[in-house]
Amino acid sequence: MYTLSGVSAGAGVGAAPSLTISKTKNTNSTEEIFAYDVETEVDRFNKKSSRFSQKLLQIVNPAKDSVRDLIGATAGFITSSDNKLEILELIKRGCSASMAARTVLFENLDNFFKKENDLKTDKSEIQSLLNEFIHTLEHSKADEIELPELKEDVVLIARTISPAQLLSLDTKFVKGVVLEEGRDSSHLGVVLRELNIPAVFGVFDATNIKSGTYVIVDSNAAVVIVEPPEDMTQGILRRQESQLFQINDESLLNITLGAAVGAISQNDDVEKITAHGLGLLRSEFLFLSSMTEPTEEEMTQRFNLIFSKVKKNAPLTSRTFDFADDKKPLFTVITDDEGPLKGYGACVGTALLKKEIRAMLRASVGQEITIVFPLITKISEKDYLFKLANDCQAELEAQKIHHGKMLISFMVETPAAVLLAPAFATNSAMMLLGTSSLAEYASAPCPADSAFTPVLAKMIAMAAKAAHEAGVTLGVAGRFASRTELLPFFYKMGVSYLVTGTYNIQKVKGVVERLNLEHDIQPCFDIELYNKIITCYTGSELSEILNSFSC
Repeated sequence: MYTLSGVSAGAGVGAAPSLTISKTKNTNSTEEIFAYDVETEVDRFNKKSSRFSQKLLQIVNPAKDSVRDLIGATAGFITSSDNKLEILELIKRGCSASMAARTVLFENLDNFFKKENDLKTDKSEIQSLLNEFIHTLEHSKADEIELPELKEDVVLIARTISPAQLLSLDTKFVKGVVLEEGRDSSHLGVVLRELNIPAVFGVFDATNIKSGTYVIVDSNAAVVIVEPPEDMTQGILRRQESQLFQINDESLLNITLGAAVGAISQNDDVEKITAHGLGLLRSEFLFLSSMTEPTEEEMTQRFNLIFSKVKKNAPLTSRTFDFADDKKPLFTVITDDEGPLKGYGACVGTALLKKEIRAMLRASVGQEITIVFPLITKISEKDYLFKLANDCQAELEAQKIHHGKMLISFMVETPAAVLLAPAFATNSAMMLLGTSSLAEYASAPCPADSAFTPVLAKMIAMAAKAAHEAGVTLGVAGRFASRTELLPFFYKMGVSYLVTGTYNIQKVKGVVERLNLEHDIQPCFDIELYNKIITCYTGSELSEILNSFSC
């Protein structure tokens, strides 16, 4: 027996034989000769070439002729119609996008320089940029792990896995997850907690554990026990207390408290998950493991299974797809190449969004649903999505298709959204603050700080003031929403809608009830507190402010 330590990514204890998925740690890509799939590689080239060229054109300093020539020449060369035709032809004949691009671009570069003899740049500089572009087309071997079909209980051990890869498994057999990498605040961590799967991340050399070795994953202590004695295993598992949902007297709640839900397995009791209403459905997690883009009918059926379990007068709020960062689905997502959603941070296009909005409305017949759009950073995006949602509703009415009553809301989870919050509040039923993302921006470029910092407090206060002045509901979601010591602060910022994970909701509910019973605290924006927050700059100053009214 021996013990390995790491970082807890959840709570609870799980035990089972290990299933170790090991792979080379060399993530350098090779020059692939054959494509994974022709349509996928064509789409890969079209998107990557367009984005890379746009990126080049956005970073130049026009005052420098040599730089302008270099950037303009490279962008034009990559996207030229002749080169594109040749590259696509090679892809259709079996080459990968990276190999086809390398072959065509470097073969045609000499002729390009002969025609463009007035270029004020060196060929090697263009070659360097071309290599950078080709690198974006390559498939990282780190992403290529084969996950087996599970038929018995296992503790999954790997260097790293994505949320989509986890959700492609039959998660009822996953009794624990141990990773050599990973962050507890990652989207994978969120999924594991929602599925009540114990997990420990950052475990050194975990993949050296042979498959079949019995392992205990103790998330409470952030340790992994390898080959424990039988009596120890039984003793730890007996002490593991199951956490049951208990519905208490809701009359003690003076704010709306709802569950944040994303990963729902086939074996989950949906009624138990939505016992306090659906505070925020992170819809992308339902479809990350889909091999093909879901149809409107498929989404309608999946949403209806969840929405229909939400009790009358309980919150029903659903966020549209957010495929940013590590939330890439297994299917190819088509984004917009032009228009207001070009470069949209949620990495999803109009066509799929339209199908999803229609599906949400169809699945919520007889209910009021708040549809939340994430990662909005421009007024043009906000206006476009607002119109798109209303157009979807109008289409359903014209087609005489029954649908729910729609309210529209926007996430505030970037500095841009905070600064634009007064405009975002216009025509919005609610502004929902994404504290996990805001915390990352607040500490950038350093890793996200687990502490409640003055920068994060200022961003929350600024958005809260905008919501107060517009008279719209202010909600808080993300990892700071469950920090019960911050509840008095949220109340005094006017927060009346709180979203937390199902694994935290009873704890938060208990603190809210105590605040209401003992202090009769009500959600109301406090301008004096706002002014103090805006003018504080150190952690000690912020702590003093928060402690002055903590209950």
